Amino acid sequence: MDVDIIVKQNDTRDWSITLSDAAGGALDLTSARVKFQLRPSEWSTKTYFVRDTAGTNSDYITLGTPRSDGGVTITPRAADWTAISDNWGVYVGDFYVLDSNADVIYSKDVLIELEESMT
Repeated sequence: MDVDIIVKQNDTRDWSITLSDAAGGALDLTSARVKFQLRPSEWSTKTYFVRDTAGTNSDYITLGTPRSDGGVTITPRAADWTAISDNWGVYVGDFYVLDSNADVIYSKDVLIELEESMT
């Protein structure tokens, strides 16, 4: 299993990812809404934290400049780890890109490994 992001205790780094299309080109995020959520597994309905450029925790998700470059940065906060602070393992981060009608036009999962207890 290949993980995309590894997190260790006291890790405060931002997560910067470039979303790309099927051909490997940067996804154009101009006029798009981007949503990210961290979940325990791919099919789980439980969510640990959410970032949404049009709402929930929008201060902690930013899109690159220019938006056509597909860049997204997630800024985790200490409070994000409260629910899983002693449960290291692999989690799923879901990215959704929505159009102006709130229709999902792109989705991508990333695997995030929490290697140490966050407390």
